[in-house]
Amino acid sequence: MAQANHAAETAQKLSANENWSAATREWQNAADRYRLLNDRANEAIALHNLGQAHRAIGDLNRAHALLEQAADLNQQLGHGNEGWRNQIALLQVESQAKQAAALDARFAKLTSSPPPDSQPQLQGLFFNELGLWHQRRGDLAKADEAFHQASQTFAKAGGRHGSAVVLANRARLDEAQRKFADALEKWGEARARFEALADPPGIAASLAGEGHVLLAAGQNLPAAETLLRRASESFRTLKMNDDRADALRSLVACLTAQKKTAEAAEAQKAFDALRASDAPARE
Repeated sequence: MAQANHAAETAQKLSANENWSAATREWQNAADRYRLLNDRANEAIALHNLGQAHRAIGDLNRAHALLEQAADLNQQLGHGNEGWRNQIALLQVESQAKQAAALDARFAKLTSSPPPDSQPQLQGLFFNELGLWHQRRGDLAKADEAFHQASQTFAKAGGRHGSAVVLANRARLDEAQRKFADALEKWGEARARFEALADPPGIAASLAGEGHVLLAAGQNLPAAETLLRRASESFRTLKMNDDRADALRSLVACLTAQKKTAEAAEAQKAFDALRASDAPARE
């Protein structure tokens, strides 16, 4: 047991430091050792975290398979809360992989009995994913309702990060409905929350969101340019290439609208280089 626990502790530290390749090796080691001990509860935890590590490095198929294994173990054990943790991660992976049919089927199964009131953190995560799903399906009213439920449950749980994430999603929903003033207000508040949490991805997303909204509204394009440039650089540092590509695409449009032809060409060149470097990974 000591060796299994040591492997899990090492893996947890590696995950916390976002050393995902090393984390996958240690979580696999932990899962194997717990399996040898027939410790199914800890094996399920290790498999879940192994799946999340594979998700972080972009191996979504492997992540999905591991999370399904963890969910099966927790179902056998009757561990409802841990099982919900697996299901929410599976929703996130299927969404990220754009597996629409699988996502629809999973929501159809889960919406009849959402996480219990005794688990507001899990409820918040579930309702946030439900809101995103409704938005992708074009049902904006139901998306707004789900995000409102997520916000309430995160507030009940004291989930500061979850509350900030939901606020950002509500800002995106406002932008989709061309409620630009509301979207800007929410993005500004979300950025302040992410800054208080020292969350670089959240800060970068908020900067990009504010820039996107100003551009879409045709307002204060110099400010939009600054926001999009800062977001693009942050995404570059964070190696969040898809998000950087979106920021660069908007930056090109922003510079073009300001008739900054040379700068727009430079931004387009950066965008093209980024897409070319990512092409093998997308194929």
